[in-house]
Amino acid sequence: MSPAELAILEALTDPRLGELSEAELASELAAHGLIGHDPGLLSRDEAAGRESGHELARHLDEARRSRRIEWAARTLTFGELLDTFARFCEEELEETTVIERAPVRLDLSWRRERARVELRAGLLFCERLAGGDPLLLLGDLTEAAVGRFLDDAALRSRVAVYDLVRLEKVNTVRCSIFVHFEWFLRDTYGVKILPAADFTQGLIDRGVISLGFG
Repeated sequence: MSPAELAILEALTDPRLGELSEAELASELAAHGLIGHDPGLLSRDEAAGRESGHELARHLDEARRSRRIEWAARTLTFGELLDTFARFCEEELEETTVIERAPVRLDLSWRRERARVELRAGLLFCERLAGGDPLLLLGDLTEAAVGRFLDDAALRSRVAVYDLVRLEKVNTVRCSIFVHFEWFLRDTYGVKILPAADFTQGLIDRGVISLGFG
């Protein structure tokens, strides 16, 4: 399965996104530059018919976990990184609790804060993923996704995206757990994730932030 097909199937089977018409999906694919992928080939009914619901969920989880990250001479998978972060929270961070652990997500608490860290194959309809607690998505930043965060203040107040391949982030969420995740990247792998330049410039252009001197 190609990365684009995985992202489409992920969107079609995520209950948080609600029912998606072919027109909605086609428009979203076009916005993300995924022209040439026929959304009709991956309808919910067809996806469910390929495998049982349990088997399909397991297949999707394995595909998301097996995606590779390469940092200089180090290669690892998203699943390995998520598992290592869970251990880091349990063993290294005081007052941090892993409330729930699933193959592609961690529900965490730090003092009175709660947040979720989730592996994501794509950012299709990412504005529909925002819930009550802050959400950190580990996935691939696209121009379309950056634009959506720039245009939606409510989205960027609840959801952040860290692109671990490019080591860039879209994040304006006030959440200590996200800071702890960056500490984890630094202490465990020696990498630092920086704000995406186009996101920062977009915030400046919209007057959301200022880099004035004096």
